[in-house]
Amino acid sequence: MNFAFWRYQLILSLLFLFWGEFFVSRGILNQLTFNFAIFYPLGFLVGYRRRHEDLRSAYLAALIFNLLSYLLAYLADVPIGSWTLVILDFTSLIVILNIGNYIGLRAQSKE
Repeated sequence: MNFAFWRYQLILSLLFLFWGEFFVSRGILNQLTFNFAIFYPLGFLVGYRRRHEDLRSAYLAALIFNLLSYLLAYLADVPIGSWTLVILDFTSLIVILNIGNYIGLRAQSKE
């Protein structure tokens, strides 16, 4: 694992700790908003820095982070409401990371 991977894990962890208290209710819209608050800044940072290898590290960090969060929830006996929501969660992760990357690239190209 390279340095960018661990830096992105740290960023995701800090964002999770910050936003985790705000999104305590359940539901699809809440999950999508929470994913946006966590993964959009990471995508924007990668796009703004314009490094292709960082994009791969960001995807890997985000996917592992999401997997670990579900693993921890499972180990703590937190019920997973629906496996459809889990699939939506991972799909939205990829879409939101791409949106953040695109907006970051556009912001960098304007400078």
